[in-house]
Amino acid sequence: MKDISRMRQRARALMRQRYRLETENLAIRDMVRGTLIRHYKKCGSKTCICREGKLHGPYWYLTYTEKNKSGLRYVNAKELAIIIRLARNYKRFQSNITKIGRMNKEIVKLMGDMREILVSKRRKK
Repeated sequence: MKDISRMRQRARALMRQRYRLETENLAIRDMVRGTLIRHYKKCGSKTCICREGKLHGPYWYLTYTEKNKSGLRYVNAKELAIIIRLARNYKRFQSNITKIGRMNKEIVKLMGDMREILVSKRRKK
């Protein structure tokens, strides 16, 4: 990509995308770190149908890692919808941060390439 005009256009497009992602992240007001998992269990009764394969559940848990330790938190039915939304917010926030990082690297590369082209033009004069 030696055409400086195309490089500028690409850099501007990346900056617009980055701004949109940053704005989206700034709009997120609450989140919870973790992933929801569904779990089924056997009970202690010897005569229960769960012994034949029809397990009890689903029971919902939030799995998370904090300070290099894994955690598991039970989520009751009343708070499930809220926790689903908060966990999605966290996932979207993290995904946006990753995308922003990639965009920043590409923008820095484009700017460096533009600098080299502009400096070499100046040397030739």
